[in-house]
Amino acid sequence: MNNLYIETDRRLTDPLWESPRDSGDHAVDDAFDEILRSARLNAVFQPVVCLGRRAILGYEGLIRGPAGSPLFAPDALFAAAARRGRLVELDFLCRETVIREFARHGLAGLLFINIHPLTLSERRLINGHTLACLIQHGLDPARVIIEITETHPINDVGLFQDALGHYRDQGFRVALDDLGAGYSGLKLWSESNPDYVKVDRHFIAGVDHDRTKQRFISAILEIAKSMGCETITEGIENKQEYAVLRKLGVVLAQGYYFARPAPVPPVEVDPGLFSDRPVRPRPHQSLTAGSLLKACPSIGPDDSIGRLGELFQSNAQLKSVAVVEQQNPLGLIVRDDFMSLMASRYGRDLYHRKPVRQLIQRRAVSVDVLTSLEDISQRLTSALNHYADEFIITEQGHYLGKGTLMDLLGKITELQVKKARYANPLTLLPGNVVIQQTLAEAIEQAVGFAVAYLDLDNFKPYNDAYGYAHGDEILRLVARLLQEGVSPEADFVGHIGGDDFILLLYGGDWQERCQRILQIFRELVSLHYTEEDRERGGITAADRFGITRQFPIMSLSIGVLLLPQGCSGLTPERVAELASRAKSRAKRRQGNTICADTYECPRLGRGYSGRMPFREK
Repeated sequence: MNNLYIETDRRLTDPLWESPRDSGDHAVDDAFDEILRSARLNAVFQPVVCLGRRAILGYEGLIRGPAGSPLFAPDALFAAAARRGRLVELDFLCRETVIREFARHGLAGLLFINIHPLTLSERRLINGHTLACLIQHGLDPARVIIEITETHPINDVGLFQDALGHYRDQGFRVALDDLGAGYSGLKLWSESNPDYVKVDRHFIAGVDHDRTKQRFISAILEIAKSMGCETITEGIENKQEYAVLRKLGVVLAQGYYFARPAPVPPVEVDPGLFSDRPVRPRPHQSLTAGSLLKACPSIGPDDSIGRLGELFQSNAQLKSVAVVEQQNPLGLIVRDDFMSLMASRYGRDLYHRKPVRQLIQRRAVSVDVLTSLEDISQRLTSALNHYADEFIITEQGHYLGKGTLMDLLGKITELQVKKARYANPLTLLPGNVVIQQTLAEAIEQAVGFAVAYLDLDNFKPYNDAYGYAHGDEILRLVARLLQEGVSPEADFVGHIGGDDFILLLYGGDWQERCQRILQIFRELVSLHYTEEDRERGGITAADRFGITRQFPIMSLSIGVLLLPQGCSGLTPERVAELASRAKSRAKRRQGNTICADTYECPRLGRGYSGRMPFREK
């Protein structure tokens, strides 16, 4: 990805300064001077995508020279600026162009602006130029991310940190770009403590077939969690790379796969890019941040600190106040921090009339109202240097209120007790009570899904011949295969009892996933027989009538009921009955088999219905 390369000390070693000068350089330099005189720069924008919400978080602003010019490409443009000693002037113009065009198009979300780390020592850039430009175009600095490239050495760490502090005091946030491609790597990361870190394209290219890169990205994600910053993987170019990164836990992404840089970028991302499966059904309210939502007074960042004191004084139980600007939460101010400040010598006289923005020091975790309780817990426990007693709750980025750690722990404990109470004691999978509740919620969503009813064939003879301990191992094997064969983000696995299991599968690939489960089961189940029984092809045991006969090696029968999108009017009991019928037909066939029906919903009219037997080859 092209960045804005800025240099303020020509004595520093930089390839830009060592470019050989030829006869063509004079013409190029003249063209560059004309670009600065006439401000002939063009801004293009590339979306930064939130994979979990399937929405655009914001845009990275990039610069291009005049079309058809030898200075169209950013590298050539900045090389010419370096030769002319006019990099700071170019940087001024780049920032103004990006900000102006971002505001002109009315783009939503965040704006990422690239700068070179060495420009942080340029006082004209620190002391208000960017902020003034934003104010001129009606943009909030809280929406702007200063993106620092990591491809050049930073010699004065103290100056670097002081400069970042100046930007943060003005309301900006910071991103570290090209992580892994530069000089200092994790050292710079730890010293700059960025809000975002962008993983270099090198580690994304071919990640779908490179285990080393996958391990590297997993490590980066874990470090980012512990440091309380967000990770953006840039340079995703195809669906294979996207799929692997999503499984690794990547949340924010950027690349040609979603959109190329454009003067007028898209405001939405094609839903088909994310998955062939439908959107995950809305989680039950009791399992999300919505169940923890509490009202919390808010204050604007430009309100006086005296006004903040009045809020705390009027409510002795108020532990914190949210700072919100145009519905966007900026952070929390904690009562204890505020009281300590005001109790200091001259504290009230010094701060009473100053804006609240100056007190936003504590980082607070912010979650969407639909975030699962498990995800909230992980974020709170893994985020260092964050205020963890409370967290902000939003809806589509807009402030709703807050939740507390104590309420979260109480809710999680309650759910764990309930889960343990209704779970199968052998496999620990949800039992019948939870199965019925989940099935009822899925039917109510009417998004379309498949109900797979699974039953082991010849399990009882095996259990009688080998003993219940070996039989339990088989049941745990099936439970593990089902959990590994589904999408944890959308699907559901339950244990009805005995050797009966149930799956709720979302998406058109239900058949492939079921067949994959059958294939792996066939490969593994034979290992639970003795070599003699494997050679014989089964065991000799008495059937239910006491007659001794040969029973083949166990297989799985799967009956599937397909419920089309928009289908309604069914009860969980009726769905279970229809899926059981399909399972019974599958059991009448030999070997690992799938039989499926599509339910004809009267409200939708007559659609496909029929029996679709599939037998593993």
